[in-house]
Amino acid sequence: MIKYILNGFLNFVLPDSCVSCQNIVQDSGNYLCAKCYKELEPYNENHPWQSEQVSNGTIDISFSAFWFREGKPIQPLLHAMKYSKMKGVGVMLGGELGKKLAPQFKNEFDLILPVPLHKGKQRERTYNQSEFIARGVSEIFNVPVLNDCLTRTRFTGTQTKLNKAERKENVSGAFTVNQKSASAIRGKNIILVDDVITTGATILECARILKQAGSGKICIASAAYAELKINVV
Repeated sequence: MIKYILNGFLNFVLPDSCVSCQNIVQDSGNYLCAKCYKELEPYNENHPWQSEQVSNGTIDISFSAFWFREGKPIQPLLHAMKYSKMKGVGVMLGGELGKKLAPQFKNEFDLILPVPLHKGKQRERTYNQSEFIARGVSEIFNVPVLNDCLTRTRFTGTQTKLNKAERKENVSGAFTVNQKSASAIRGKNIILVDDVITTGATILECARILKQAGSGKICIASAAYAELKINVV
């Protein structure tokens, strides 16, 4: 009770502010004010490489919730999640992603997997932002998140300055399926989750490895889609 009262007092004295415009957010716990939330731009298109990747059997579905636009509220929202330890942003974005996927795919998937960070990067950041997006999707789909299935076996560095071909080469062979989890994914339909998809190189490499390990259908999904010309971080 004392903790509840104290938290309420602190929220009054130091009200939550929008991570985009810094105006006061009326509902404590939200990350964007109503105005900035309305500026989130839904991604209602197919990824430009989607049909190719479906045709070659790497994936079955690909999906993003929002466009990533520089200078728009999605940018500070993602940065707050990745660099300011606002894990709740990931859960919120995952919930939005899940709500957009659920009407068509609610009962088609068995597991949700986050794209892993390299262990060195995860130690530096202290958590994997994609895991919290996966948790948000899980709340909508009511299926479990499997965090330790995929391992990033080598550090690939940032891909923001690489072109499509360079990104694909950079992540080739960078992931493996943890043998302890191999039986858990065999024949299972999986939603594979990341924060931002651009060329898809990273998440498609993960999907390829999962298919090789015997998974069923793969849906790759992200909170946002960014055109290659945009520097996301």
